[in-house]
Amino acid sequence: MANAWQVRTFTNRIKLFTYISAVVLLIINNDFDKLTYLIPLVLLLTFVNYSRDYYLIARKKPIQYVWISIALEILLIVWVGFFDKNDINMLFFFICISSTIIIHPFTYSILPVAVYFASLFFAHGQRNGFDDIIKSIIPIFFSYGVSIAFVMGMSYLVKMQVHEKEKLAHINAELEQAYKKLIENSAAVQKLTVEKERTRMAREIHDTLAHTLTTLIVQLEACKKLASMDPSRLPAELEKAQGLSRSGFNDIKRSIKALRPQAMEDKSFFASITSIINETMDNTKVNIALNNLLPDDILLSSQIEVALFRVMQESITNAIRHGQASEIQIDIRKEENTLQLHMKDNGIGCANIKKGYGMQGIRERIESINGTVEFSSSQGKGFKTMITIPYEAV
Repeated sequence: MANAWQVRTFTNRIKLFTYISAVVLLIINNDFDKLTYLIPLVLLLTFVNYSRDYYLIARKKPIQYVWISIALEILLIVWVGFFDKNDINMLFFFICISSTIIIHPFTYSILPVAVYFASLFFAHGQRNGFDDIIKSIIPIFFSYGVSIAFVMGMSYLVKMQVHEKEKLAHINAELEQAYKKLIENSAAVQKLTVEKERTRMAREIHDTLAHTLTTLIVQLEACKKLASMDPSRLPAELEKAQGLSRSGFNDIKRSIKALRPQAMEDKSFFASITSIINETMDNTKVNIALNNLLPDDILLSSQIEVALFRVMQESITNAIRHGQASEIQIDIRKEENTLQLHMKDNGIGCANIKKGYGMQGIRERIESINGTVEFSSSQGKGFKTMITIPYEAV
């Protein structure tokens, strides 16, 4: 916008210089009697031109007022021409037509040009008679038309330059706004990413702690009973509890580092599932059956393997801790273009499912790989979890 304003400032300076030059020429080429008429006309002419620019147009007055201002300015220019016989009024006309073209549509300049040419023909007829007016048309057009066409062309080029500068300034302003929005959106995305990562890490720690502590609690309760019933087995069971504590601690450290669970670091997916199932059955006496119906050649991404591992781990933990289940059935199969994981237990169940942090974590994990989760339960009939994952996403 500053560049466009600089262009207009430059044109205004040229206009002021032209006004001063025209006044000087009028003073030099006219006697005092004519100047008593010409100077007031020039002052009024200047007032009309500048008032149009700085009042009517600047304050967006109705276009009718602008047209009246242009017509009054042309009338004053013609009037100056009747007093001055040296055609100095052409300089005032150049100012008028140039201002009109730069500020308004080009078509606005047609009528002022026609009126000015008509005044030239009339003035020529007055001086030389109207009999040879037809013969004078071509010389008048040639004499004045070239200069007028040049001024109109240059004014139009200035107008185009002003428009291009304003358009460029507008585009730059839009780009600045877009850049600011991009920075704001980037900050928002960064904040959201941090929140998602915090949630993910909290879920990782929760899943690990919940499973490990649940198993450890059951193990310690067994140790309490063995202390009075069979003290000879107590050291071995305490060793198991210590192993669970150490394993859980290491798993928490790996979760914080956003690594795969410890149980999956050196084993395949199903070997890891089998290991955690066997460990749970050894420590809790809960019977867990895994029915793997997946094709032998199926490939699962690391993201899906970790998600399914954590979901099974959390479901087993919930079945033991909340459902007091003694049997858990896990089925995993491929049905057409989906992977399906069904888990059910024989626990106490519930009439109303309350979605705590663990269940919410299961849902978020599965939805993060474009899957769906359904929970179902009824009082005294256990708990069921049904998961479906698009195979194409694997």
